Amino acid sequence: MSRSGRWLLTIVVALIVLALCVWLGDLLLPWDQATRISTGAGAGAVVAGILGAWASSLIGSPAPPAGPAASGPTASGERAVATQDNSGIIITGDNGNVQR
Repeated sequence: MSRSGRWLLTIVVALIVLALCVWLGDLLLPWDQATRISTGAGAGAVVAGILGAWASSLIGSPAPPAGPAASGPTASGERAVATQDNSGIIITGDNGNVQR
């Protein structure tokens, strides 16, 4: 399914959840009708917002690209430094000695 299709499905589900919360609020709450509907609409808006945020985290960010294999320089040891294509100065912290 395309990204647009997923967002459309999310919006439709959010509207259904909102309508369901309004209907349940009108059906189950003991107050007058205007208060029941507005309470259900508020609860539905909160649930639909949470659904939208959750869907955004799933749909909005593509999977990170796979990094290249570890073919670069490696270093091991207590004070090892590994660089790649560096023509600058590297100071290792050994008494301020500059190594080129």
